[in-house]
Formats: sequence, C-alpha cells, structure tokens
Amino acid sequence: MRAVARCSIPSGDNLSFALKRPNSNRRMTGLLLGCALAVGAARSLAALGQAPTVATPLSAAAPAARVQAAVPAVDARLYTSHPLQLENGTLIQEYATPAGQVFALSWRGPVLPDLSLLLGEFFSGYKLETDQARALGKRGSPVNVMSSKLVVRSSGRMRSFAGYAYAPELIPSGVNINNVLQ
Repeated sequence: MRAVARCSIPSGDNLSFALKRPNSNRRMTGLLLGCALAVGAARSLAALGQAPTVATPLSAAAPAARVQAAVPAVDARLYTSHPLQLENGTLIQEYATPAGQVFALSWRGPVLPDLSLLLGEFFSGYKLETDQARALGKRGSPVNVMSSKLVVRSSGRMRSFAGYAYAPELIPSGVNINNVLQ
C-alpha cells in the first residue's frame, strides 16, 4: 500500500502537490519538513511595517513561492523602492523608509496577491472594513478601505488585478503618497 501526502502553500498561488512514497516514518518526516519550509518560504514577502523583502533563491520545493527581484532597488532620499516579481506574474512594489520599514505596497498582475501576507498586522483592520462593507451589501471589486491606520485600493478581474496599500502613519515626512503610488 502506498501513502499519499499532500502539501498546500497558502500563498494565493494555489500551489499544491502530491507525492507517492512507500509509507515510512523517515520519508513522511522529510515530506512534512519540506512542506513546512515551503510554507515559510511563501510567507517571505514583506508586510506593511516590516523590513523590505530581500530576494533570495528558495528551494525547488516551493517554486511558485519564489520571489525574484525585477530590477535593483531604486534609492531616493526619502524612501527606497523594491520591485518584486512573483512567479505567477504579479509585480509587487514595496516602498520603504530609509530606516528599512515598508510604508506602502502596490501590485499589478494576473493574480491577486495574498493580502493577509502583504498587510501583515494591518490585515485585521482591512478584514473588519471589508466585512462591514459586505454587511451593507457592497460586494466585488473595487475595494476601498480608508482609515487613519490603513488605506487600501484594490480592483480588477480575472487575470488583471491592481491595487495599493499604505499605512498613513508610516509615511516619511516630506513624501507625497500620491506621487509615490503613480
């Protein structure tokens, strides 16, 4: 009898795979360790308020979670820009303070990125706002969340998503967020 193990990575990429191996504790332990590493790799994107992502090659166990730098970071006096291309084709742009804290993000591509990962600690506020909008009958795209702690604008349709998010309190003084997110 063969054991079948499944591993899913919650990265918005819907990546899952199955391996058929003889049932042995050592092989199952290795598979579970590989899944745990793949899930950790999928969560390697920076979130608002965290340090920017450093693109590093990941193991072949999580190919859809691999992040590749699209072009080198662009330095500015007031902030840095870090473009990241996910393997699914979605481009994520991180904007960070000189101290290394992400204050804004934007995305464009065929797949909506996992906002729970991108928004980090701000996701609960986003979820609360969107749940309240749904309770009032607002459904679908575009999504607009505006509060003193978080601003999110997301729109799109299948294979064409775009949006941005920023934390107003994290924006460096002297930065016009509308110019940054153009």
